[in-house]
Formats: sequence, C-alpha cells, structure tokens
Amino acid sequence: MAKSKEDVVSEFRVQSIQEAAIRVISRKGMAAATMQEIAEEAGVAKGTIYLYFRDREELVEKTFETAIGELHKRLDAALEGDGTFEERLRAVMTAQLGFFNENREFFRLYHSLRMPEGTTAQQRRQKRTCQPQFRARVDRLAGVLKQAMDAGEVRPLDPKRLALFLIEGSVAIVLERLAEDAPPPESDDVELIVSTILSGIANPKSKRSSH
Repeated sequence: MAKSKEDVVSEFRVQSIQEAAIRVISRKGMAAATMQEIAEEAGVAKGTIYLYFRDREELVEKTFETAIGELHKRLDAALEGDGTFEERLRAVMTAQLGFFNENREFFRLYHSLRMPEGTTAQQRRQKRTCQPQFRARVDRLAGVLKQAMDAGEVRPLDPKRLALFLIEGSVAIVLERLAEDAPPPESDDVELIVSTILSGIANPKSKRSSH
C-alpha cells in the first residue's frame, strides 16, 4: 500500500530530527545537547520534536535504535553478497568498523554515559531492543558459517558458538576503537579479526621449527 503524503512527511521529519540529534550530541556531548539545539539543527520548531518523541531521552534511545537498524542492514548486505566466505567476512567486518567510525562520537558518548548504567526502565528497554537483534544476528551468522563448513571453507565446529565468538570479539574491537583517540586504520583491525578467525594465532614458523 502506498504511503500517504502525511506519512512521508512524518518519516522525513523523524529522520531529520534523529540525524540532527547525532550531530548535536557529537559536537556538544550527551549531557549538554538540548532539545532546542537539536530542533535548530533539524530546522524545525522545538514543539515539532515533541510530536514524535516524548522527551530527549526517548529521542536519544530511538535514534540509537534506528542507527543500529541501519548497521544490521549493512551487515546483512555484506553477508548475503557474492564471493567466498573470506571475502564476505572481510566485507562484514569492514562494514561494521566503518559504520561505527562514521558515527564515532555519538556511539562513544552513548556507551560511556548510558550503557550499562541507567535506570531500571532504561535497561529493560535496552534489553528488549538489543536481545532479539543480537540473537537474530548470531543465528544469521551461524547459518553462513554452517554453509562455509559444508563447502569446506571452514573446519567443522559448532557454528552458533563460533558465531558468538566472532561477534563478541569484533564488538570488543569496536569498543576499544571508540575509546581510543587515534585508533589504527580500520583495515588493520579487519585483517586482525579475519586472519585470526581463518588462520588462528599459532606461529607457523614455530610449528616448523619444533619438528
């Protein structure tokens, strides 16, 4: 069913407000960003924001959820692309690190000020939002890993546990990059993750010298 003009306008306004929130928070910090400044950045009246968001807290949370949804779209596109498992794995890691780098200040501030601290209500909302998305991400990656195992590209392992290992490891790298003032090039961390998963950490020279 085609969207009405009102629906299109509403979606555009919500997107504009959320993009403005990211820019203002990135410049001024989470605590200092006001609804008035976000409204001015978005080019709308302050009251317009309250038509779509109850308060600043909900605006920040919904903006975060929207951004994570966009991240998952990029990761899905990389997973479902053509090429070998290694090529798709590199594409996924590049997409993930690149996305967080593009929104670096917003996610660094959000993580430092809101996760895992927060009110009980905030933590419940976060759990409701993130847990299903996380489980879906694990299952999707496990399916791709199983296909790679069946094709002989990856040695037989428990695909779900391997997916958990890969996701949690890459998240740790992302969080470290967000905390660093001058992180290494994204390509370096992509290579670290991919080569460790595909080749392990044992030194092949050490193996040869032991015989």
